[in-house]
Amino acid sequence: MKVLVTGGAGYLGSVLVPKLLVRGHKVRVVDIGYFGLGHLRGIRPALEVIREDLRGAIHDPAALGRILEGCDCVIHLAAMSNDPSAELQPKLTEECNYGTTVALAQVARERGIKFLFSSSCSVYGEADGELDENGSTGPLTVYAKSKVDAECALHGLASADWRPVILRNGTLFGYSPRMRFDLVINIFALYSTLYNEIRIFGEGTQWRPFLHVSDCARAFTHFAENPARHLVYNVAHQNLRVRDLAEVFQCLRPNLNVIYTPVADVDSRDYSVSTARLTAEGFRTYRDVMPGAEEIMEAIVCGTIRDPESVFYRNAKWLKELTQIGGYDHCHIVDLMDNFNAIQRSNA
Repeated sequence: MKVLVTGGAGYLGSVLVPKLLVRGHKVRVVDIGYFGLGHLRGIRPALEVIREDLRGAIHDPAALGRILEGCDCVIHLAAMSNDPSAELQPKLTEECNYGTTVALAQVARERGIKFLFSSSCSVYGEADGELDENGSTGPLTVYAKSKVDAECALHGLASADWRPVILRNGTLFGYSPRMRFDLVINIFALYSTLYNEIRIFGEGTQWRPFLHVSDCARAFTHFAENPARHLVYNVAHQNLRVRDLAEVFQCLRPNLNVIYTPVADVDSRDYSVSTARLTAEGFRTYRDVMPGAEEIMEAIVCGTIRDPESVFYRNAKWLKELTQIGGYDHCHIVDLMDNFNAIQRSNA
């Protein structure tokens, strides 16, 4: 099977692509390259990489047709992928998270190509109890609303002959070749390792569903290869409160200093999810928070993640830097970084 992975050079895509290749699939990656493409160069067997901004193809079905040419399945990951990034660029978020989704899905439907969409459990917003896929959505952020809008559009495109699959992912964590340190568990791993302390803003009583990035990649692989009985699936492993994470890190680092910082504007997102529908499909997640956090901490200690405090690992801050550089020049800057990192790896 030939699989198109949009955003394939990102945090999730960089873990997903090797899994698809291991299982014998051919892979084409389309990515704008905001966070570099160099880490894809050493992948074997080689994959096809297209550096392109999908927004340019929203009103160009012919361009989308070329991108989809020969593909049997689309895994659509490309997006402004967290709340701060979305708040920084709301128009860009709407174009990326909604516009490109609808445009790709329309062409995929015309060609009978399977379509998998990466959504988020953040669409639930704030709610009591464990929510299943029939629960009401209540997006509280620009990012979450963009995902709800895209889901609604996909529902409208679905028919008896073509049914997309929507995976609502929990909050991701774990090591990736394209690392991020703007996700709560990854942030705690960074600061507990470097400074022996973590900060929890407010009381940390908010519930979140957590999901290891490798389990998330496995879920997309599963639905790429197998039929789905439903349009929407919650994908998560553990529902935990933010303060529960502190206990996990204190087990890993017994002398860890946990600082609770009062804030006036408390994060109101608070939800837990049920994954019964996913389990009924025969898919199970495996990776707990503790070993996932430990792998990140070890990668920092061993130098596998170089300069972990760089803004390059924080999506919103890096996008702000690129905005100041300018839209055209960012590709040149990222290419220089990729080449420099390649030289570092070869000399290591």
